Amino acid sequence: MLGREMITDPLRWQLVMELSDKALEVVAVPPPDHSEPMIYERIGLGDDPGPVSERVKNAVYDNPLLLGDFGRVTVLYDTPRFMCLPDVVAGAGNGIAEMAFRRVFPPDGAYGKGEVMVQEVRDMRMALAFEIPADTASFLRRTFPCVEISHPLVPLCGYFRSKHMAGGYGKMMVNLGSGRLDIVVLGTGAPLLVNSYRFREPMDAVYYIMAARKTLKLAETDEIIIGGDRLLRAQVAPVLRRYVRYVMPAIFPSVMLRAGRASLVAPFEAVLVPLVGTVRKQALK
Repeated sequence: MLGREMITDPLRWQLVMELSDKALEVVAVPPPDHSEPMIYERIGLGDDPGPVSERVKNAVYDNPLLLGDFGRVTVLYDTPRFMCLPDVVAGAGNGIAEMAFRRVFPPDGAYGKGEVMVQEVRDMRMALAFEIPADTASFLRRTFPCVEISHPLVPLCGYFRSKHMAGGYGKMMVNLGSGRLDIVVLGTGAPLLVNSYRFREPMDAVYYIMAARKTLKLAETDEIIIGGDRLLRAQVAPVLRRYVRYVMPAIFPSVMLRAGRASLVAPFEAVLVPLVGTVRKQALK
């Protein structure tokens, strides 16, 4: 259980939670001048077939630390119901972004009534639209009044772009998580690819990566920067090096290394949030 006594001054801390239908992963980040380490905890949500919002509610109330008065709260909602849009489409108004999203993802009764959110990704000429169950979004806003709701790909895109703005065409960033593979490939201005894939075995991830490279006709000299789970990286990277000349680990932010061991085991995209932030452009009803 995460108790309130674990943090003495939460107003100076940031709280990042990554939510899926299986777990709530919690990352509490101290201020840069603080000597206390980062806190990371994975809270399973069980297999109850009921609404995700009820399981999230129980997880939050069972861990009082999450109800502290944090200076900033961000929730990354992990869902396969997302799509990328040109930023001009997202900013056009008149419900165009939602109409585009619903052409690809019609309302799903099994998924529940959903709220479509659209986020602009800085300096990438794109926006990302995703759907979150309306009751889950409502609970998050009631419980965390200043919460920013984002998709896990948004901080990844922002960080990758900021580190490789110059000469980044064809560079691929791979983020390996628990059963999820994220791929971002930089282009000239707008990205060539931004996508997430579900996988079971490490070699499934290799397949998706190489298939993406073949589709985009990337050269073997176009590098792969690989981040995420250390065990998965150790299994995937040697295989990729048979086909791609430059496969390198993502350079972990030095400021996060000072936060302690938790920063090395927490989801990479969640650790990036305090560095790059997220922008919620609009919520579409």
